[in-house]
Amino acid sequence: MQLHMNLSASRIAAGAINVRPAPFIRGAAAPKRTSRHIVRAENDPSTPPPPQGSQESPSSSPSPPPPPPQPTAAAPTVTEVMGFSGAPEIINGRLAMLGFVAALGAELSTGESVLTQLADEPTLIALTFVLFSAASLVPAFARRKSDPVGPFTPQAEMTNGRAAMIGFAAMLVYEGVQGIALF
Repeated sequence: MQLHMNLSASRIAAGAINVRPAPFIRGAAAPKRTSRHIVRAENDPSTPPPPQGSQESPSSSPSPPPPPPQPTAAAPTVTEVMGFSGAPEIINGRLAMLGFVAALGAELSTGESVLTQLADEPTLIALTFVLFSAASLVPAFARRKSDPVGPFTPQAEMTNGRAAMIGFAAMLVYEGVQGIALF
């Protein structure tokens, strides 16, 4: 392997020159392997290599250092997430929507009241509520804001959650006063 002396060191350091070993020839003695290290003058991969015909002078000024990375926002604390920022209302609204629709569906299919359904399957209902609560807290701790998708906006979710909370509470009051299932 030979390099011509008229190549500029900056072109070699910038990766503009490919240096490959000669192909292996059968019967010839294997060349002794040596390790060669190239120290690049610039570590910035966004700097383009110099043009083919130009020679850099050693007195040229080095490029300015890259700007420091932007500090990342710290993860919010539990008090910030569970404060009046909306996360508790979103979680309660999602659980109320889930509970209201599930209770109505189970009442229509079995004829049992909500309290009877809760007495029949307390573990499954509690596990479902814990799962939905945890899934709702993950984006809140990651500081992710939900983007609207068609009619599914954060404001529509909040409104539907509030309506489900009122509907579920009204269903519990009605079943408690009447003593029978709604349907």
